[in-house]
Amino acid sequence: MRTVLASNKRIPMFDVARFFGMVLVYYGHIIERFMNLDNVVAAAHYKFIYSFHMPFFFLLAGFTLAPDKVVAPVGRFFKKILASRLVPYFVFTFLLLVLSLVFDGRFVTDLSTVKGYIAGIASTFLGFPLFNIPLWFMACLLSVEILHFLVGRFLNSTWKIMGGAILFYVAGYYLTLKIQFLPGPNFWFLHEALVVYAFYLVGVFFRRESFELGAQPRWRLLAASALLLLAVVFSYDMNSGPFRLFDAVIIVLSGHGNIFLFPATALAGSILVLLLAQSMGANRFFMFMGENALILFCLNGVFHHFLNYPYAQWVLEQFSGHWMVVTGAGIIFTIVSFACCIPFILLLNKWLPQLVGKPTKKGPILPQFVRR
Repeated sequence: MRTVLASNKRIPMFDVARFFGMVLVYYGHIIERFMNLDNVVAAAHYKFIYSFHMPFFFLLAGFTLAPDKVVAPVGRFFKKILASRLVPYFVFTFLLLVLSLVFDGRFVTDLSTVKGYIAGIASTFLGFPLFNIPLWFMACLLSVEILHFLVGRFLNSTWKIMGGAILFYVAGYYLTLKIQFLPGPNFWFLHEALVVYAFYLVGVFFRRESFELGAQPRWRLLAASALLLLAVVFSYDMNSGPFRLFDAVIIVLSGHGNIFLFPATALAGSILVLLLAQSMGANRFFMFMGENALILFCLNGVFHHFLNYPYAQWVLEQFSGHWMVVTGAGIIFTIVSFACCIPFILLLNKWLPQLVGKPTKKGPILPQFVRR
């Protein structure tokens, strides 16, 4: 499969795959609200999407990792990773905290009292952003990247990489199976980082082996995608637990289900997204959205906490819970959400790129946080 480089030297497959992943995030979160209102159609959609969409992001992070990042000087590594991960994490979490003072939203902490806000702030500093829950991924990714910086240099062969993936997965799976860290003693998702680091290492393996970077005709990509889609469709519901809170894989709660079915379905779904992305070629709009996936993650909290639930409630009150209604409503709201995000993407990239994962950029309002 031939990967075509765009003029800015970005690899189309990666950016398009990020965008497809964000489509699953936005659709999954609106569907979650329909599920919360006891819609069985939404529950099926939710379980399908959640069976692979978050493992995919960790796999993609490993796939796109620059090899020299592991051997970078310690000081430079931490300056860059903290500036690119923690800055957007805290800025957009506390932005939603401010919004919660003005608008009613749905949060997992009681914001009717000062005590609730203190608990939410404390939780944010411990790595669980209660005011912007979608950013838990940023917290967990930070732990995964630090973990890889510490051990990745020793995983210098194919066998070591795959052996490490198996070892970390099994250790993390049984640790989170025996101990509930959330709610509980969560600290920057170190417990879950062990599990998802396995997918990150699969991504590292893919990059090492130049997976999906050869020349393949589109029909083969689509045929392989169809087979993988069937694999996910027939396997996701076979995973019957043990889960936590919902009957589905939920990475944020360390609810993985079956030790074998979970990674099998997650890998099938992740590769499916990569193949579909590669089949799209260098689609400029998809690449633009994928290049700004971090901003989309940050902004998703606005929809997740303030808009998704009233919208789902309104749809079910005005129409019905028929699968066509729920699916169509989810698709429409996802499209509208992305459209609303585009102006903010443009403004943030122009005026405040340092706050959205680009700490090496200069001005026009803030200085360069980290030198190239």
